[in-house]
Amino acid sequence: MCGISGFFSVAPINAAQERAGLERMQRSLRHRGPDAIGTKVFEHAALVHNRLAIIDLDTGEQPLLNHAGDLCIVFNGEIYNYRELREHYSQYPFQTRSDTEVILAAYTIDGIAGFGKLRGMYAFSLWDEHRQAGLLVRDPVGIKPLFYSQHDGRLVFGSEAKAILAQGGRAILNTEALHHLMNFRYAVGSASLFHGIHQVAPGTAISWRKGEILHLGVPQGHLASSQKLSELMQQAVDRHMVADVPVGCYLSGGIDSAIIARLASARGPISSFTLDVGDDPAEAQNAAETARWLKVPNLQQSFQVDDVIELHKSLVSHLEVPKVNALQSAMLAGFAAEHVKVALSGLGGDELFYGYNAHGIMRLAQQANRLTPGRANSMLAAALKRALFSSPAWSEPQRAVEMYGAMPDWSRVYGILRNVWDSPQLRVLVYGQRMLDAAPTDSFGWLAREFPSDANPLEAMQRFEFRNKMVNDLLWHEDRVSMRVGLEVRVPFLDWDLVGFANAKSSEQLMPRGSKKAVLKEYARTILPSAVLARRKSGFQLNIAEAVSGVLKPVIDEYLTPERMDRHRLFNPQFVRQVLRQPYRQSRRWHYFMLYLMAQTHMLVEAFDVE
Repeated sequence: MCGISGFFSVAPINAAQERAGLERMQRSLRHRGPDAIGTKVFEHAALVHNRLAIIDLDTGEQPLLNHAGDLCIVFNGEIYNYRELREHYSQYPFQTRSDTEVILAAYTIDGIAGFGKLRGMYAFSLWDEHRQAGLLVRDPVGIKPLFYSQHDGRLVFGSEAKAILAQGGRAILNTEALHHLMNFRYAVGSASLFHGIHQVAPGTAISWRKGEILHLGVPQGHLASSQKLSELMQQAVDRHMVADVPVGCYLSGGIDSAIIARLASARGPISSFTLDVGDDPAEAQNAAETARWLKVPNLQQSFQVDDVIELHKSLVSHLEVPKVNALQSAMLAGFAAEHVKVALSGLGGDELFYGYNAHGIMRLAQQANRLTPGRANSMLAAALKRALFSSPAWSEPQRAVEMYGAMPDWSRVYGILRNVWDSPQLRVLVYGQRMLDAAPTDSFGWLAREFPSDANPLEAMQRFEFRNKMVNDLLWHEDRVSMRVGLEVRVPFLDWDLVGFANAKSSEQLMPRGSKKAVLKEYARTILPSAVLARRKSGFQLNIAEAVSGVLKPVIDEYLTPERMDRHRLFNPQFVRQVLRQPYRQSRRWHYFMLYLMAQTHMLVEAFDVE
């Protein structure tokens, strides 16, 4: 796990003149790789690396050149099947024991198609001196981040947008991306919040040659459809345990992390880490009971924040976007990093195997639509709206009615379910003059274009979220909060073969008769005690209604002052005053999330001096 940055240039590079800029890029990503740094400058390419040493501690330094010196790579991530690939490419003259070098071997022998053999999480830049061509490549799930910007004959890239900004120029706010983030709670598509800086799409290679770029899909093969889930889970955890440093695991009271801990502990001693926060007050106690059954040490930390403003400043600087659930993830990562350098996470189990309450609600919506299809839905919804006219704007009851009335427009139903709120009336309520003048495109319109239309609504939801929410929300903040403290977090449920197993099955197969996560639970019964499976699901999230009047109150008070609201002109100060005057209630969760995102947006604008 590391930080990579650099650029490809049409004009010849003067190494001496570029030294200061390259050093700024390296410093901007120091947190991602505190163990070593390296830079390599060619006539038309410069590659920078910050290393967090996990595999091949002695000979794995980067940038890494091939034996001929005409191929160079900087790599962020881990290739879990690198030992098998070393055998597969045995004709290649390996010089190190690192997983990085198998990428050079794959490219040398099989070209871009060779990247389809990689099993792991990765983002890398490769410079081919012979062809005078560069590549930016990202893993098929999008576990590891990679950003780029093209201007003035250069393609500048970095693991985080701040590395690109370090090359010079002003940070300009992408108001379109901010608008979609305020709706979806994450940056959508390939956008960042900085104008002109984009993400490399998952499973994509960007090819650069003499200023021309091509976006190429990297072929990926699945070998999983004929294998049993038990085999794939064991294989996935075995792969993710590959390291030359100690590995730990996150442990909640649920089944996903318990499965990971059970399979990992069978390979040898492993410690588990728990943060005492969640929907279920007994979450920490449940995690401790699971750990006792597994016979693994369980270290726990209470949810306590000494200086919530300074912590949020740090988080926003690392995240580069506002996030509503990053605080607790950051605290858990910081706690684990005190003890290990690698931690396994249960992220992906709910997403692949239909484990969220939202999946159940979407399935119920499908059934309701069969009973009262078409016009009957909208008529009943209109009547209910009139009955609920006194509810606060976008309250929980209003959302339910809006969702019912939207059927069978499934992209809109899904959007409302996930709190997309865009409308002219709510824009005026929420936004300040700068956002209103920017007139960003409709979030529901963007969703309609991106939401799969060739699947049943529940499967469309799962596919959409795997390509969007998984990448730009869950994996984004998991990467940033862990790398902030020099911790590598691995996600065995997102092993590419395991993803292939789940994708080969229908929603009815994975969630028969509405039983969430049924297939995974059936497997879990073979390796976990029934008490673990019987626990109710607990979300790893704050009670936002309590938090805005408690732990988050200093952030809200400091960053939503009238002076800041007037200075930035992004949000409506009257909306803030109205929400804060009302009694704190769960039915106003949307309003509190809006305040939290607004405050973090102001933090970000000031941290990056954004225009």
